[in-house]
Amino acid sequence: MDSPGDWTATALFSPSKARAQQAQARDWASVESWLSKQHGKRMPSFERNEETLQALLTLATLNEDADEQRVLVEKVEESALSVATTRSHDGEDVYQTLLDSLSKEDFETLDAVAGATVMLNASNLTQTCERLCELTADQFELSEQLNRTEVQNVTIESECSRLERLLIELKAEHFQPPPSVLEQTAEWTRSTKQLKSKLAEYDERLGAIRSVPIPSPSIEDVSRLKSEVVVLQNRLNMVTTELAAFDSLPSDPKAARAVLERARKDLRELTKQRDRLFEGLADND
Repeated sequence: MDSPGDWTATALFSPSKARAQQAQARDWASVESWLSKQHGKRMPSFERNEETLQALLTLATLNEDADEQRVLVEKVEESALSVATTRSHDGEDVYQTLLDSLSKEDFETLDAVAGATVMLNASNLTQTCERLCELTADQFELSEQLNRTEVQNVTIESECSRLERLLIELKAEHFQPPPSVLEQTAEWTRSTKQLKSKLAEYDERLGAIRSVPIPSPSIEDVSRLKSEVVVLQNRLNMVTTELAAFDSLPSDPKAARAVLERARKDLRELTKQRDRLFEGLADND
């Protein structure tokens, strides 16, 4: 233990250590007082260390608790002795007669009631009944909780079984990835990179196109474009007229060719008939 001079010097530099040393000094004072009261002797200086202090503090605390319990027991015994001393002779006879009239089953019942009263920490029969009712209610509540827990346990087991079956099914062959999945993934990765590069290129082209100014058309350009539109419109009308002759043809190419061949045959027949008519006119002349 530090000397008072050391304690004062240390306290100037470390308040926390000073408080700890003050507490230790109080503990040693308490231990010294207890030793003097019990044995009338002081603690030797070479035994003054932290382990000895803790052991003596524990011993002193246990000793004081034991003294308090002994005092309480003595008070209870004195109270019981005083009650037994003041009990009348008639009351003793009645008490003895009551004990003699009890059977073995009655003694067992009384012991059971007394044991239940002690276990329930009750002071009278009414309180014992109340505690029993509370225990019955607690037992019912615990039983209901147990039933709910069992139902939940069954549900969890069923769900676990279902998940195990699902896991087995997911591990089946038809759920396994194809052997070429790595190659496909690599190919998709390359394609993605190429598309990204092309996308960047297209963005650059689009930006370049947007940056080029579009000239506004003049009156001459509009007039020229109008003339070209008129020419194209006339050509479209001519083509439409030519195509109208083919409207009666069927949509099937073979059937259309057959119709065309029949028309050509009719044309040849008409041409021959015309030639014969011209020849007949020439002969008549």
